[in-house]
Amino acid sequence: MNILVYAGDGTSRASVIHTVNSLRSLAGQYYDVMKIDAQGLLSEPWEESTSLLVIPGGRDLPYTRDLRGLANDRIRKYIQLGGRFFGICAGGYYGSDRIVFESGSALMEVRGSRELKLFPGECRGAVYPGFVYDSERGARAVGIELNEKALGQEQLGFRQTKVYFNGGGYFVDAEKYEGTQVLAWYMNEFGQIDSQRLTGNSKLKAAMVSCQIGQGLAILTGVHPEYDAAHMDPNNPDYGPEPNVVTKLTERENERRLFLRSVLCKMGINVASVPTLLHSLPAHPSVTGNSSVSESTMSNGFQELPRITPLYLASLHPYNIKKLTATLMGLANGQGIIKGSNDTFQLVPSPLHPIPDQQIDGFEKRTIYDDKGEDDADLLNAVCKSLVLCPDGPPPLTATPEFNIGQYFEALRSARGPNLEYTFGGSLLYGQVVTSTQTMLDKNFDISQQLPSGLVCNATIQVSGRGRGRNSWISPPGCLQFSMTLRYPIASSAFSNVPSVVFIQYLVALAVVESVCSMPGYEDIPLRLKWPNDIYAEAPLTHPSQANAQAQYGASRGKMIKIGGVLVNSNFGGSEFLLVIGCGVNATNPNPTTSINHLIRNHNQVHGTNLAPLSQETLLANILVKFEQFYEQFLYGTSMPPTPTEASNPQWQQQRQGQIGFKSFEEMYYRRWLHSDVAVTLSTLNPPRQVRIKGVTLDYGLLKTVALDDQGREIPGLEYRLQPDGNSFDMLKGLISQKL
Repeated sequence: MNILVYAGDGTSRASVIHTVNSLRSLAGQYYDVMKIDAQGLLSEPWEESTSLLVIPGGRDLPYTRDLRGLANDRIRKYIQLGGRFFGICAGGYYGSDRIVFESGSALMEVRGSRELKLFPGECRGAVYPGFVYDSERGARAVGIELNEKALGQEQLGFRQTKVYFNGGGYFVDAEKYEGTQVLAWYMNEFGQIDSQRLTGNSKLKAAMVSCQIGQGLAILTGVHPEYDAAHMDPNNPDYGPEPNVVTKLTERENERRLFLRSVLCKMGINVASVPTLLHSLPAHPSVTGNSSVSESTMSNGFQELPRITPLYLASLHPYNIKKLTATLMGLANGQGIIKGSNDTFQLVPSPLHPIPDQQIDGFEKRTIYDDKGEDDADLLNAVCKSLVLCPDGPPPLTATPEFNIGQYFEALRSARGPNLEYTFGGSLLYGQVVTSTQTMLDKNFDISQQLPSGLVCNATIQVSGRGRGRNSWISPPGCLQFSMTLRYPIASSAFSNVPSVVFIQYLVALAVVESVCSMPGYEDIPLRLKWPNDIYAEAPLTHPSQANAQAQYGASRGKMIKIGGVLVNSNFGGSEFLLVIGCGVNATNPNPTTSINHLIRNHNQVHGTNLAPLSQETLLANILVKFEQFYEQFLYGTSMPPTPTEASNPQWQQQRQGQIGFKSFEEMYYRRWLHSDVAVTLSTLNPPRQVRIKGVTLDYGLLKTVALDDQGREIPGLEYRLQPDGNSFDMLKGLISQKL
């Protein structure tokens, strides 16, 4: 399940960073914390996999402009059906029925109604004077009094604390609205409940409220419980003389974390235990002697942006590494540097040679407020990455402690068996921490076009992982993630009967499932396929994020959990496509959803078996060999690659014509997929129409559907075919919608 943080136009960069990192600190072991923009909220099927949507601080007016209409309708419906919403500062204003901001100010006054109307009254601010856009001049460490009973945290240990404030509002007459609870009130500088500057009947200023919306819950706040003083600049003059804002917040950091934890618990979000949380408290810069702290090193309880580590290039056969070395040296300048379209690589002759530092000068010295407009992904792409050649076999395990390359090659040999002609995965480029395996191969076409078909790049952690659409993430440990180059032929006079390349994504996803389920004893591990390229698990519900999904969407549907997916990018070159196939699957990590090994353990418990868990090395080898078997059958009609003479022989091609393509995989594919005879709604029609899924076409891999009448009967001859990349298919809601 995901926690989505809105990062569209108008959001404060600092607020987004603090929000993302605080949520990763508290809940990152259970959820993927990801950013999303307005287009994503409008067009992507995000609701089903989202446990919490957060609108952080910034400017309310751009939110109003970009999310009006359909996006707001989807957000409110998501909450009504059991979703959770957290609106912080500008997000709190935005979630209210009405907003009044800086009344009487010629430059900053904003007032009007808002569409979400989660809080049924007015949010009025700023509570304290001095606010200036894009500045810390109005920042304060404000006191708040907590409603421990409403938070469900009577044993919190404190009733008052201080948190960051900069321009937030209060929720007028909050106590009078049904379904609304006040979670915290503002206090004045004397430590008293602040009742100044009030109008209406209320005597207290509500700093944070919770609002019951249908089956869901929205929490709106005028203060910033997500701000961690350890990642603020204590030398900023806007914070005032000592004891300044940062000092005051630092003194209450323990309480801030516990308070934010209680807010997330109120929303049913699974969070770190209190001992774990308190043990991970960071040291403040004033203690360590550092005057500023980089967002790239937010450790001590935050999921930091890890340092990029060296890449190691090794091959199963020595002659392959020699050929690769010659190819790469031909691309490098005199200093051994290869400049690609997106990345720069420094060749290192062997693991025994010194490896240069891979951090950009000054990157670690930036604070959140040193924003020059660069995105972290852009900065990391600019890092010159060390590419270590391994001519004498795999590097020592001390160089790659999270992935044993030698063990992987042994597993590859074992999985191939007598198929000595197989090549996929025979050359491996591994990095413990990389930007994105997909980006490095796909966005450096000038380099990747020189690489052999079947070269695999894998990593333990990706800090800019790529998925379909706008999806990007920091991948959790235990997720097997890899990308592979594949040269796919284009139909020609010499090779005329080439199946559609669109099926490659289907075959890779099928290979992931079959690499496990075809093993003796593992046949009943509940892995399934979701069209067009996702891998799902029919898994037991083991923690609240999954239980929420079960309650929201029904018991049987709540058990279907996404654990992997496939992404295929293509470039055209001469007589072939250069494909970069990306795949990620939860292999050993039980969170944030579940994993293959978790399914195996559960199978052992239920059935009394003793199936061994799969290492990432073994799983990767099995997937690649299974995919190569499928690929050869799909392209040539045989599980063994043809000789060059056979491949160019028209008579040989004619003999294989009935055996190539996707037809030979239909039975296996449909046995694993989730959609046979499922009724869904085709919402691109006006009015929307109910259709039943019948399969995929054998020519271009389109989804075949037949229309249903009002009684749910099929209408002969009225069929619709849908492209896999032109539609968002939300299987769990029974909805197919055209992407914008």
